[in-house]
Amino acid sequence: MYNQKKGIFFAMLAVLGGGIYSIPYRLSLDTANTLTVIWGIFLCAFLFSLPGAWIARHQTKYSWKVAGLALVTSVAGVIGNYSICQALNLASPTLMVLLMRSEVIIAMVLGWIFLKEFVTVRIFLAVFLIIIGIFVMKIDSLSFEIKEWSAILWAFSAAFGFASMQVLAKSIIHEIHPQVLNIFRLAIALALIWCVEEVRVGIPSLNISEWIWIAMAAFCGPFLGRVAFTYTLRYLTISKANIFVSFAPVLTLLFEFLVFGTLITWFETLGGVIMLAAIIWIFMPGLNTNAESGEK
Repeated sequence: MYNQKKGIFFAMLAVLGGGIYSIPYRLSLDTANTLTVIWGIFLCAFLFSLPGAWIARHQTKYSWKVAGLALVTSVAGVIGNYSICQALNLASPTLMVLLMRSEVIIAMVLGWIFLKEFVTVRIFLAVFLIIIGIFVMKIDSLSFEIKEWSAILWAFSAAFGFASMQVLAKSIIHEIHPQVLNIFRLAIALALIWCVEEVRVGIPSLNISEWIWIAMAAFCGPFLGRVAFTYTLRYLTISKANIFVSFAPVLTLLFEFLVFGTLITWFETLGGVIMLAAIIWIFMPGLNTNAESGEK
């Protein structure tokens, strides 16, 4: 039970970072291209993670297995970020939010297949309620005007990339410190994305205000959000971790209201209540003991 409380604490930090992340990210995209912003965000997140990774460098069991899986985790993260950029260029962001929620189910299935994590009917019902909640939140602004059907494939590719990243990280999380893993994956991502010419041309042209938004997005997302979520995987199963952090879109709506003055509709409020109810329900006492055994 103590481990579960620690997992929930780190999950709350992941929700906080994930909820705020999209606000400075959106502001930074107003004047810079997507891949340039992503490279800048990864660079800032790398610098934020350096002190913690240096302190924790002796808490990692270095081996070829850890290095190999960490490398694949990094590649999965790059694929996920690149795919979501392609998807957003082809379809409405609202529709992409809904399609990207398939990440939760993909991660649960992969965790069940490769990590033998027991998934109860209760968890599947909670995921179903969360998807309904997100749909209700966006029902008044949902647009199905897609330029190309390939946008759906890009969205699912992004979901699969991020879900694979979770499962791979979970498989070695007790052998490598979360901040060391974060540094490793960010370094690989920086090297790969730097190969794109538009990034090499775009980075020198970024001004101070753009770097400020990029740094804020990096701190909240790839640093606070990702590291906290990786810590969460030490104490919770992939399914429960995903269910908890699925509440991040509700937090985003609140920050969007504070920053942009966007009013929260009744649909968004109702959807948020449904999602919160599903999250509270899954963490109520009386969970299946088999599900809890993987968290201790």
